[in-house]
Amino acid sequence: MRKLIPFLLLGLLAVAGGAFALLGYSMGGSSVALGTAVANTLGASGYTEDLSQVSPQGSQTAKVVYQAPDRLGGWIQSAGRRTHLVIIGSTEYVSVSASPSTPNGKLVFYTQQTSGVQNVDPAHNYLAYWNRGPAVTSGDTTTVTLHQGGQTETLTFTVSGQYVSRFKAVTPGGTIVLDISAVGSSPAVALPKGATVRSGQPGQLGQ
Repeated sequence: MRKLIPFLLLGLLAVAGGAFALLGYSMGGSSVALGTAVANTLGASGYTEDLSQVSPQGSQTAKVVYQAPDRLGGWIQSAGRRTHLVIIGSTEYVSVSASPSTPNGKLVFYTQQTSGVQNVDPAHNYLAYWNRGPAVTSGDTTTVTLHQGGQTETLTFTVSGQYVSRFKAVTPGGTIVLDISAVGSSPAVALPKGATVRSGQPGQLGQ
């Protein structure tokens, strides 16, 4: 899945910031502290994620549903082509890229092993950085600034009620926006009905 979603590898996750010994940054209004919101979100039974990236190389979008403890399903779209993926336990199903209008029942999936759904889930990757640098909180939004190798990355976390509803990263490699919704009420993850499953890998994923 990481090969299919290169905007997960903009360099953000390479930043080595020391964790602050905090239980949670204070939040205004009726929302909980950011640390609590992160824990609530990642500990939920599931959620829906809308992910987008804009970089000098172009733009990409993705929509996935995480279902605890070991399922994730959705798609990534780039250059007018869409690649579907489903993770169930240790098995990842990746489709041959096709037009976004292709019916789900016509998709062809190939299987491969994955190291675990939480290792590739965008929310589990990004929200872990909530306490890795100096933070400024205004209302329900907290901005964390990271410095590495003379470069600066700005992470913005928005809390709505008990959960994190948006993560935004402005990095030297581009801008990432992750919206999280339907926490605890997202649909179940499964392979599309009628889809074909084959062993091995397609020749050119995401092309």
